[in-house]
Amino acid sequence: MKITDIYKTKNKKNKSVISLEIFPPKTDAGVETIYHTVAGLTNKPDFISVTYGAMGSFNQGNKTLRIAEKIKKDYNIETMHHLTSINNNPEQIAAILSDIKAKNVNNILALSGDMPVGAACSDFPDAYHFAYELINDIKKNGDFDIAAAIYPEGHVNSALEVENIEHVKRKYDAGANLFVSQLFFDNEKFLRLNDYIKNSGIEAPIAAGIMPVLQKSQVERMIFFGASLPTRLIKIINKYKDSPEDLQKAGMEYACKQIDDLLARGVDGVHIYTMNKPFVANTMMTKYL
Repeated sequence: MKITDIYKTKNKKNKSVISLEIFPPKTDAGVETIYHTVAGLTNKPDFISVTYGAMGSFNQGNKTLRIAEKIKKDYNIETMHHLTSINNNPEQIAAILSDIKAKNVNNILALSGDMPVGAACSDFPDAYHFAYELINDIKKNGDFDIAAAIYPEGHVNSALEVENIEHVKRKYDAGANLFVSQLFFDNEKFLRLNDYIKNSGIEAPIAAGIMPVLQKSQVERMIFFGASLPTRLIKIINKYKDSPEDLQKAGMEYACKQIDDLLARGVDGVHIYTMNKPFVANTMMTKYL
């Protein structure tokens, strides 16, 4: 099934799509934990996306497809396979897309990808410079639903403090028919971009990316992704910095308040970055589906 069909069905009923994101664990035990978590969900997400390697780690590609295929086949949950261009040339992309198609995975999130720490541009293929170029090739190589990323506070490598709408249009014109936002902690930043995109003639669903703050060490990762921390969230982190359990509870409450507000304001969808935490998936699915 195409994920945009899920959006069409639910949005016509004035309901938001609720989805989860996971990443391929390094160990087989970690992979089994994911399957156990998915199997144990009382309420199933509308779809699950599987990343293609975080922070510049590109050795998880085959595992991404194995996980995406199994979740769809064994648990009857639609999946979305992330795919990055920074570590692939067009021939490699064509081969990967052929494998994805063969496994009956119909949805792809097309990304430029992160440069590994300490790596040089010369270490990677120079075929793609922007995500829309990858989207072009995906469009040529199969009938996929193609999602693309948007950035409520601008891309981390951009000097702009807001998303460049021309970049979004290039992705849309290349074939992207769904947008998923980078994580954010101030709903107004997302809603401003959401309205901007919809008023620009782009007719595609837009999902708001939410990540609960569960521990202080996440702050460095958030800065890497270019997400700013509102004062009220900084105060929460400082208040509970020496109490992991209290910080986890407060972080989940903050994320739920964000989601409650977004749903009340009629967003197309909410995409929850679970960080492979079973309790995040279970809590969110119990509350919102």
